Amino acid sequence: MERSFITKLRNIALYAALTIELLLMVYERSVLPLSSPKQIFRISFVLSVIALLLTKYSLKQWIVIVIVCAISVVSYKITGNNDLLRFSVFVIACKDVDLKAMLRYIFVMTTAGALLIVAMSVTGFAGDIRLIDDFGREAGSEVRYTFGFGHPNTLMSVVFSIEVLFVYLIRDYKRAVRNGIMVAMLALNVILYFFTGSRTGVALTVFTIVLAFAVYEIKFLQESAFLYGFGIAVIGACVAFSVWAARISKYARKKKYPFYYKLDKILTGRIQSLYYDTKPHKGSLKTWSLFGDEFSGNSFFDMGWVRLFYWYGIIPAILILLVIVYFIYRLYHRRDYATMIMVISISVFTLVEASFVSSFIGRNYLLPIAGVYLFSESLSERNRADKS
Repeated sequence: MERSFITKLRNIALYAALTIELLLMVYERSVLPLSSPKQIFRISFVLSVIALLLTKYSLKQWIVIVIVCAISVVSYKITGNNDLLRFSVFVIACKDVDLKAMLRYIFVMTTAGALLIVAMSVTGFAGDIRLIDDFGREAGSEVRYTFGFGHPNTLMSVVFSIEVLFVYLIRDYKRAVRNGIMVAMLALNVILYFFTGSRTGVALTVFTIVLAFAVYEIKFLQESAFLYGFGIAVIGACVAFSVWAARISKYARKKKYPFYYKLDKILTGRIQSLYYDTKPHKGSLKTWSLFGDEFSGNSFFDMGWVRLFYWYGIIPAILILLVIVYFIYRLYHRRDYATMIMVISISVFTLVEASFVSSFIGRNYLLPIAGVYLFSESLSERNRADKS
Protein backbone atom coordinates (compact mmCIF):
# COMPACT_ATOMS: atom_id res chain seq x y z
CA MET A 1 0.00 0.00 0.00
CA GLU A 2 1.16 3.54 -0.66
CA ARG A 3 2.45 5.44 2.35
CA SER A 4 -0.10 8.26 1.89
CA PHE A 5 -2.99 5.76 2.16
CA ILE A 6 -1.46 4.21 5.28
CA THR A 7 -1.02 7.69 6.75
CA LYS A 8 -4.70 8.45 6.14
CA LEU A 9 -5.69 5.24 7.92
CA ARG A 10 -3.36 6.15 10.77
CA ASN A 11 -4.91 9.60 11.10
CA ILE A 12 -8.43 8.16 11.10
CA ALA A 13 -7.55 5.74 13.92
CA LEU A 14 -5.68 8.38 15.93
CA TYR A 15 -8.38 11.04 15.61
CA ALA A 16 -11.04 8.46 16.48
CA ALA A 17 -9.13 7.64 19.67
CA LEU A 18 -8.66 11.32 20.47
CA THR A 19 -12.33 12.11 19.81
CA ILE A 20 -13.46 9.34 22.16
CA GLU A 21 -11.11 10.63 24.86
CA LEU A 22 -12.26 14.24 24.41
CA LEU A 23 -15.96 13.34 24.53
CA LEU A 24 -15.39 11.21 27.59
CA MET A 25 -13.42 14.04 29.23
CA VAL A 26 -16.21 16.55 28.56
CA TYR A 27 -18.85 14.17 29.89
CA GLU A 28 -16.77 13.49 33.02
CA ARG A 29 -16.45 17.23 33.68
CA SER A 30 -20.24 17.57 33.85
CA VAL A 31 -22.37 16.39 36.76
CA LEU A 32 -24.03 13.66 34.69
CA PRO A 33 -23.59 10.15 36.14
CA LEU A 34 -20.52 8.28 34.91
CA SER A 35 -19.91 4.61 35.59
CA SER A 36 -16.49 3.07 35.09
CA PRO A 37 -15.04 4.27 31.75
CA LYS A 38 -12.62 1.32 31.47
CA GLN A 39 -14.45 -0.29 28.53
CA ILE A 40 -14.37 3.00 26.60
CA PHE A 41 -10.69 3.44 27.45
CA ARG A 42 -10.03 0.04 25.90
CA ILE A 43 -11.62 1.13 22.62
CA SER A 44 -9.49 4.27 22.41
CA PHE A 45 -6.42 2.23 23.39
CA VAL A 46 -6.98 -0.26 20.55
CA LEU A 47 -7.35 2.65 18.11
CA SER A 48 -4.10 4.17 19.43
CA VAL A 49 -2.33 0.82 18.95
CA ILE A 50 -3.60 0.67 15.36
CA ALA A 51 -2.33 4.21 14.76
CA LEU A 52 1.05 3.28 16.24
CA LEU A 53 1.37 0.19 14.03
CA LEU A 54 0.57 2.28 10.95
CA THR A 55 3.29 4.83 11.79
CA LYS A 56 6.85 4.53 10.52
CA TYR A 57 9.62 4.40 13.15
CA SER A 58 13.36 3.84 13.00
CA LEU A 59 15.01 0.81 14.62
CA LYS A 60 16.27 3.00 17.48
CA GLN A 61 12.75 4.32 18.04
CA TRP A 62 11.33 0.79 18.08
CA ILE A 63 13.83 -0.12 20.80
CA VAL A 64 12.66 2.87 22.84
CA ILE A 65 9.02 1.92 22.19
CA VAL A 66 9.58 -1.62 23.44
CA ILE A 67 11.32 -0.38 26.59
CA VAL A 68 8.59 2.19 27.33
CA CYS A 69 5.81 -0.34 26.79
CA ALA A 70 7.62 -2.92 28.95
CA ILE A 71 7.89 -0.46 31.85
CA SER A 72 4.22 0.48 31.38
CA VAL A 73 3.16 -3.17 31.41
CA VAL A 74 5.13 -3.76 34.63
CA SER A 75 3.32 -0.79 36.16
CA TYR A 76 -0.02 -2.19 34.98
CA LYS A 77 0.72 -5.62 36.46
CA ILE A 78 1.65 -4.10 39.84
CA THR A 79 -1.09 -1.47 40.14
CA GLY A 80 -3.87 -2.75 37.89
CA ASN A 81 -3.85 0.78 36.42
CA ASN A 82 -3.17 0.87 32.67
CA ASP A 83 -2.87 4.67 32.42
CA LEU A 84 0.85 4.68 31.67
CA LEU A 85 0.44 2.12 28.89
CA ARG A 86 -2.51 3.95 27.32
CA PHE A 87 -0.80 7.32 27.56
CA SER A 88 2.52 6.02 26.23
CA VAL A 89 0.95 4.37 23.18
CA PHE A 90 -1.07 7.50 22.38
CA VAL A 91 2.02 9.74 22.68
CA ILE A 92 4.09 7.44 20.48
CA ALA A 93 1.32 7.27 17.87
CA CYS A 94 1.32 11.08 17.62
CA LYS A 95 4.82 11.13 16.11
CA ASP A 96 3.91 12.51 12.66
CA VAL A 97 0.65 14.35 13.31
CA ASP A 98 -0.08 17.84 12.05
CA LEU A 99 0.34 19.35 15.51
CA LYS A 100 -1.36 22.68 14.91
CA ALA A 101 -4.38 21.00 13.33
CA MET A 102 -4.70 18.54 16.22
CA LEU A 103 -4.37 21.26 18.87
CA ARG A 104 -7.00 23.36 17.12
CA TYR A 105 -9.26 20.31 17.10
CA ILE A 106 -8.69 19.77 20.83
CA PHE A 107 -9.39 23.45 21.49
CA VAL A 108 -12.67 23.44 19.53
CA MET A 109 -13.91 20.19 21.08
CA THR A 110 -13.00 21.23 24.64
CA THR A 111 -14.47 24.71 24.30
CA ALA A 112 -17.67 23.44 22.68
CA GLY A 113 -18.05 20.83 25.41
CA ALA A 114 -17.52 23.39 28.16
CA LEU A 115 -20.08 25.75 26.63
CA LEU A 116 -22.55 22.87 26.37
CA ILE A 117 -22.15 22.12 30.08
CA VAL A 118 -22.73 25.80 30.88
CA ALA A 119 -25.81 25.89 28.61
CA MET A 120 -27.27 22.78 30.28
CA SER A 121 -26.92 24.35 33.72
CA VAL A 122 -28.34 27.73 32.70
CA THR A 123 -31.36 26.07 31.05
CA GLY A 124 -31.88 23.78 34.04
CA PHE A 125 -31.26 20.57 32.09
CA ALA A 126 -28.34 19.35 34.20
CA GLY A 127 -26.11 20.81 36.87
CA ASP A 128 -26.49 23.71 39.30
CA ILE A 129 -25.54 27.26 38.40
CA ARG A 130 -24.18 27.98 41.86
CA LEU A 131 -23.06 26.21 45.00
CA ILE A 132 -23.61 27.34 48.58
CA ASP A 133 -21.14 25.75 50.97
CA ASP A 134 -18.33 26.27 53.47
CA PHE A 135 -15.24 25.94 51.31
CA GLY A 136 -12.79 25.95 54.21
CA ARG A 137 -11.57 29.49 53.60
CA GLU A 138 -12.56 30.96 56.99
CA ALA A 139 -15.40 32.83 55.32
CA GLY A 140 -18.16 30.51 56.48
CA SER A 141 -20.88 29.65 54.00
CA GLU A 142 -20.22 31.17 50.56
CA VAL A 143 -22.10 31.44 47.27
CA ARG A 144 -19.86 30.49 44.37
CA TYR A 145 -20.91 29.83 40.80
CA THR A 146 -20.21 26.50 39.11
CA PHE A 147 -22.29 26.74 35.88
CA GLY A 148 -22.78 22.99 35.72
CA PHE A 149 -19.26 21.86 36.62
CA GLY A 150 -20.07 20.78 40.18
CA HIS A 151 -17.43 22.94 41.84
CA PRO A 152 -16.11 26.45 41.10
CA ASN A 153 -12.52 25.17 41.06
CA THR A 154 -13.46 22.61 38.41
CA LEU A 155 -14.97 25.38 36.31
CA MET A 156 -11.81 27.46 36.59
CA SER A 157 -9.55 24.51 35.86
CA VAL A 158 -11.43 24.04 32.58
CA VAL A 159 -11.19 27.76 31.82
CA PHE A 160 -7.48 27.63 32.64
CA SER A 161 -6.94 24.68 30.31
CA ILE A 162 -8.79 26.34 27.44
CA GLU A 163 -7.12 29.71 27.84
CA VAL A 164 -3.60 28.29 28.12
CA LEU A 165 -4.11 26.41 24.86
CA PHE A 166 -5.62 29.51 23.25
CA VAL A 167 -2.56 31.56 24.25
CA TYR A 168 -0.50 29.02 22.33
CA LEU A 169 -2.76 29.06 19.27
CA ILE A 170 -2.65 32.86 18.89
CA ARG A 171 1.16 33.03 18.86
CA ASP A 172 1.25 33.79 15.12
CA TYR A 173 -1.53 36.39 15.15
CA LYS A 174 -0.68 39.98 14.37
CA ARG A 175 0.74 41.71 17.43
CA ALA A 176 -2.19 44.12 17.93
CA VAL A 177 -4.78 41.36 17.55
CA ARG A 178 -2.90 39.00 19.85
CA ASN A 179 -2.43 41.64 22.55
CA GLY A 180 -6.08 42.65 22.28
CA ILE A 181 -7.17 39.06 22.78
CA MET A 182 -4.94 38.67 25.84
CA VAL A 183 -6.29 41.88 27.38
CA ALA A 184 -9.83 40.57 26.82
CA MET A 185 -8.83 37.29 28.47
CA LEU A 186 -7.51 39.19 31.50
CA ALA A 187 -10.81 41.05 31.78
CA LEU A 188 -12.74 37.78 31.48
CA ASN A 189 -10.78 36.26 34.33
CA VAL A 190 -11.44 39.24 36.58
CA ILE A 191 -15.17 38.78 35.91
CA LEU A 192 -14.94 35.03 36.53
CA TYR A 193 -13.20 35.63 39.83
CA PHE A 194 -16.25 37.49 41.15
CA PHE A 195 -18.46 34.58 40.09
CA THR A 196 -16.30 31.65 41.18
CA GLY A 197 -14.05 33.05 43.91
CA SER A 198 -11.41 30.66 42.60
CA ARG A 199 -8.21 32.46 43.48
CA THR A 200 -5.84 29.74 42.30
CA GLY A 201 -7.39 29.21 38.87
CA VAL A 202 -7.68 32.91 38.14
CA ALA A 203 -4.20 33.75 39.45
CA LEU A 204 -2.52 31.04 37.37
CA THR A 205 -4.44 31.98 34.24
CA VAL A 206 -3.38 35.60 34.70
CA PHE A 207 0.19 34.39 35.30
CA THR A 208 0.09 32.53 31.98
CA ILE A 209 -1.20 35.54 30.06
CA VAL A 210 1.39 37.88 31.62
CA LEU A 211 4.18 35.38 30.92
CA ALA A 212 3.00 34.97 27.33
CA PHE A 213 2.86 38.73 26.82
CA ALA A 214 6.43 39.09 28.10
CA VAL A 215 7.78 36.25 25.96
CA TYR A 216 5.92 37.28 22.81
CA GLU A 217 7.22 40.84 23.18
CA ILE A 218 10.84 40.28 24.28
CA LYS A 219 13.23 38.81 21.73
CA PHE A 220 15.75 37.74 24.37
CA LEU A 221 13.19 35.41 25.98
CA GLN A 222 12.40 33.89 22.59
CA GLU A 223 15.97 33.27 21.47
CA SER A 224 17.99 32.56 24.63
CA ALA A 225 18.06 29.51 26.89
CA PHE A 226 16.67 31.53 29.81
CA LEU A 227 13.00 30.53 29.42
CA TYR A 228 13.83 26.82 29.16
CA GLY A 229 16.20 26.91 32.14
CA PHE A 230 13.55 28.80 34.06
CA GLY A 231 11.04 26.10 33.17
CA ILE A 232 13.27 23.31 34.47
CA ALA A 233 13.86 25.30 37.67
CA VAL A 234 10.11 25.83 38.12
CA ILE A 235 9.38 22.12 37.67
CA GLY A 236 12.18 21.22 40.08
CA ALA A 237 10.80 23.64 42.67
CA CYS A 238 7.25 22.30 42.24
CA VAL A 239 8.38 18.70 42.66
CA ALA A 240 10.57 19.55 45.67
CA PHE A 241 7.71 21.44 47.33
CA SER A 242 5.34 18.53 46.65
CA VAL A 243 7.70 15.99 48.23
CA TRP A 244 8.13 18.26 51.25
CA ALA A 245 4.37 18.84 51.52
CA ALA A 246 3.74 15.09 51.46
CA ARG A 247 6.33 14.64 54.21
CA ILE A 248 4.89 17.28 56.58
CA SER A 249 1.20 16.69 55.74
CA LYS A 250 0.63 15.07 59.15
CA TYR A 251 1.50 18.32 60.92
CA ALA A 252 -0.26 20.82 58.63
CA ARG A 253 -3.52 20.64 60.60
CA LYS A 254 -1.89 21.35 63.96
CA LYS A 255 -1.63 24.93 65.22
CA LYS A 256 1.51 24.13 67.21
CA TYR A 257 3.29 24.10 63.85
CA PRO A 258 2.32 27.65 62.83
CA PHE A 259 4.27 27.78 59.54
CA TYR A 260 2.81 24.50 58.26
CA TYR A 261 -0.64 25.47 59.53
CA LYS A 262 -0.67 28.91 57.88
CA LEU A 263 0.71 27.56 54.61
CA ASP A 264 -1.97 24.87 54.53
CA LYS A 265 -4.63 27.51 55.15
CA ILE A 266 -3.33 29.50 52.18
CA LEU A 267 -3.63 26.32 50.09
CA THR A 268 -7.13 25.69 51.53
CA GLY A 269 -6.28 22.41 53.19
CA ARG A 270 -4.51 20.78 50.26
CA ILE A 271 -1.50 19.70 52.33
CA GLN A 272 -3.31 18.21 55.31
CA SER A 273 -5.69 16.35 52.98
CA LEU A 274 -2.75 14.17 51.89
CA TYR A 275 -2.70 12.70 55.39
CA TYR A 276 -6.14 13.14 56.89
CA ASP A 277 -8.56 12.46 54.02
CA THR A 278 -8.14 8.68 54.31
CA LYS A 279 -7.39 6.32 57.19
CA PRO A 280 -4.28 4.89 55.45
CA HIS A 281 -3.11 8.53 54.89
CA LYS A 282 -2.91 8.03 51.12
CA GLY A 283 -0.75 10.71 49.57
CA SER A 284 1.55 11.34 52.52
CA LEU A 285 5.18 10.54 51.82
CA LYS A 286 5.24 7.31 53.81
CA THR A 287 2.57 5.83 51.49
CA TRP A 288 4.63 6.38 48.33
CA SER A 289 6.14 3.25 46.82
CA LEU A 290 8.55 2.44 44.00
CA PHE A 291 5.85 1.31 41.56
CA GLY A 292 2.59 2.20 43.28
CA ASP A 293 0.14 -0.49 44.36
CA GLU A 294 -3.27 -1.86 43.44
CA PHE A 295 -5.04 0.76 45.59
CA SER A 296 -3.06 3.88 44.71
CA GLY A 297 -5.13 4.84 41.65
CA ASN A 298 -8.32 4.99 43.74
CA SER A 299 -7.19 7.98 45.82
CA PHE A 300 -7.87 11.54 44.70
CA PHE A 301 -6.38 14.76 46.07
CA ASP A 302 -5.63 18.15 44.58
CA MET A 303 -1.84 18.30 44.51
CA GLY A 304 -1.02 16.98 41.05
CA TRP A 305 2.71 16.29 41.42
CA VAL A 306 2.01 14.32 44.60
CA ARG A 307 -0.65 12.36 42.72
CA LEU A 308 1.87 11.56 39.99
CA PHE A 309 4.29 10.03 42.49
CA TYR A 310 1.62 8.30 44.56
CA TRP A 311 -0.47 6.89 41.70
CA TYR A 312 2.29 5.56 39.48
CA GLY A 313 5.18 5.11 41.90
CA ILE A 314 8.48 6.84 42.53
CA ILE A 315 10.42 5.14 39.73
CA PRO A 316 7.86 5.83 36.94
CA ALA A 317 7.47 9.41 38.20
CA ILE A 318 11.24 9.99 38.07
CA LEU A 319 11.35 8.52 34.56
CA ILE A 320 8.50 10.86 33.53
CA LEU A 321 10.46 13.81 34.95
CA LEU A 322 13.52 12.79 32.93
CA VAL A 323 11.36 12.61 29.80
CA ILE A 324 10.02 16.10 30.59
CA VAL A 325 13.58 17.46 30.86
CA TYR A 326 14.47 15.89 27.50
CA PHE A 327 11.22 17.29 26.06
CA ILE A 328 12.27 20.77 27.23
CA TYR A 329 15.68 20.26 25.64
CA ARG A 330 13.94 19.51 22.34
CA LEU A 331 11.79 22.63 22.77
CA TYR A 332 14.96 24.67 23.29
CA HIS A 333 16.53 23.10 20.19
CA ARG A 334 13.64 24.47 18.16
CA ARG A 335 13.13 27.60 20.28
CA ASP A 336 9.46 26.74 20.70
CA TYR A 337 8.77 29.36 23.35
CA ALA A 338 4.98 29.14 22.95
CA THR A 339 4.94 25.48 24.01
CA MET A 340 7.40 26.28 26.81
CA ILE A 341 4.93 28.81 28.19
CA MET A 342 2.33 26.03 28.39
CA VAL A 343 4.78 23.67 30.09
CA ILE A 344 5.67 26.24 32.76
CA SER A 345 2.07 27.25 33.37
CA ILE A 346 0.74 23.69 33.59
CA SER A 347 3.63 22.68 35.86
CA VAL A 348 2.75 25.40 38.38
CA PHE A 349 -0.96 24.60 38.09
CA THR A 350 -0.21 20.93 38.77
CA LEU A 351 1.40 21.90 42.07
CA VAL A 352 -2.05 22.71 43.50
CA GLU A 353 -4.50 21.01 41.12
CA ALA A 354 -4.49 17.56 39.52
CA SER A 355 -6.52 18.18 36.36
CA PHE A 356 -3.59 17.23 34.13
CA VAL A 357 -2.72 14.12 36.17
CA SER A 358 -5.73 11.91 35.52
CA SER A 359 -6.87 8.85 33.62
CA PHE A 360 -8.35 11.03 30.85
CA ILE A 361 -6.04 11.59 27.90
CA GLY A 362 -8.35 14.38 26.69
CA ARG A 363 -7.36 16.56 29.65
CA ASN A 364 -3.70 16.86 28.66
CA TYR A 365 -2.95 18.42 25.27
CA LEU A 366 0.78 18.32 26.02
CA LEU A 367 0.66 14.61 25.12
CA PRO A 368 0.47 14.97 21.31
CA ILE A 369 3.08 17.75 21.48
CA ALA A 370 5.36 15.39 23.40
CA GLY A 371 4.79 12.71 20.78
CA VAL A 372 5.98 14.99 18.00
CA TYR A 373 9.00 16.31 19.88
CA LEU A 374 10.16 13.04 21.42
CA PHE A 375 9.89 10.93 18.26
CA SER A 376 10.44 13.29 15.33
CA GLU A 377 13.95 12.68 13.99
CA SER A 378 14.42 16.09 12.39
CA LEU A 379 12.71 18.96 14.14
CA SER A 380 14.67 21.48 12.10
CA GLU A 381 13.07 20.17 8.90
CA ARG A 382 9.63 20.24 10.51
CA ASN A 383 10.31 23.79 11.68
CA ARG A 384 11.13 24.95 8.16
CA ALA A 385 8.02 23.22 6.85
CA ASP A 386 5.84 24.97 9.43
CA LYS A 387 7.23 28.37 8.43
CA SER A 388 6.86 27.84 4.69
